[in-house]
Amino acid sequence: MPASWPKEYRAAADFVAAAYRPEQDEAGLETIERAADRVLEETGIRFLDDPQTIDVLKQAGGVATGDVVRLDGAELRRVIRRHAPAKFLLRGRNPARDTPVGAGAPPVFAPIYGAPNVVLDNGAREAGSRRIYGELVAAAHAAPGLTNTGQMICVMEDIPEDRRPLEMLLAHLSRSDKPFMGNIASPAAAEAVIDLTAAAVARPASAGECNLLHLINATPPLTYWPNPLKCLRAIALKGEASMVSSYMMMGATSPVTVAGALIQGYAEVLAGLALAQIWRPGAPVVMGILAYPFDMRRMLPSFGDPASQLVQFYAAELGRRLGVPIRGDGAITSAKIDDAQSGAEGGRVLSASVASGASFILHASGWLEQGRTVSFEKFGRDAAALAELGKPTEPPPLPLDRDIETEICSRITRL
Repeated sequence: MPASWPKEYRAAADFVAAAYRPEQDEAGLETIERAADRVLEETGIRFLDDPQTIDVLKQAGGVATGDVVRLDGAELRRVIRRHAPAKFLLRGRNPARDTPVGAGAPPVFAPIYGAPNVVLDNGAREAGSRRIYGELVAAAHAAPGLTNTGQMICVMEDIPEDRRPLEMLLAHLSRSDKPFMGNIASPAAAEAVIDLTAAAVARPASAGECNLLHLINATPPLTYWPNPLKCLRAIALKGEASMVSSYMMMGATSPVTVAGALIQGYAEVLAGLALAQIWRPGAPVVMGILAYPFDMRRMLPSFGDPASQLVQFYAAELGRRLGVPIRGDGAITSAKIDDAQSGAEGGRVLSASVASGASFILHASGWLEQGRTVSFEKFGRDAAALAELGKPTEPPPLPLDRDIETEICSRITRL
């Protein structure tokens, strides 16, 4: 837990975490690592339709059979510990907004990611749009508790898919000067957003610093699809950061037990974290192992369940043993409206992430309906709660350089 946190904040986190802290469970953590090593060695990870990834893993000692590569977990840990930074600086257009991510730093909070639907302040329900997206970015900028404006806060359903990465980039750069997350629609989109963001930040590349953090998901069980693999490679080679995550549904895409989910998720993220270091030693990474019980009767995850919080505490400790920053989830819920269920479930998940020492907390505001909806009302309430941990107001963003804005608009028009 960072020493910079206020005394009362540390006391609250200690109170929440006291019953769960796994630091003393050395035998349990070693058992998870050994079991994940066995999964990697005997079952392997499936890397779909990406010969480059399979070739580089074979050169690193992996044994490939078709698109399945069996790996040495201990060697993957050595690669990660040797090269991956324990802390890095995520830069914004405004240097005053730069945020450290990792060891000793307070958690970074970012809003919901990927919601197709929106509930407006008046209760009306709409599909996401370009206009609404800009309003959500502006709300994230104005919220002192949110130190990152995220990515794909809602889906721009009124914009063609090939234009969305640049439209979202323009919204993040013009409506805020905080750091934000990168785009993974395709390797080409990721690289375009990286290059244009670097031009907007207008500071030379520096060791231990980057401009964007990208969400790279494994697909449980034990699979990586081609687009995340190719994006991971492009991002690492550019020196930008990746948040390599396994997001499991316990009993559906992972074992139903906490221990089983941790073993599978750890095996999946070890492969992705090591790949980033193989492509570019020192590439910034964040590790995420997240698992939620899956209700087979309703065919829906149960967000807020205590089992997921136990997964978070052990995942955080596994990340610290690797020496990398750790991801947590924010105020996520299965509730359909912003009610007592929403507050109770979201509060439990967010508290577990904070108390576990998570470095980057995604979905920190706005989440409803298993993530299918972003609510303006809940967005504001979650952000207001987070603001109590920091400063009360945010100044307006610095103006975006006109040449950068013109270049982005020109590319959008060509698309």
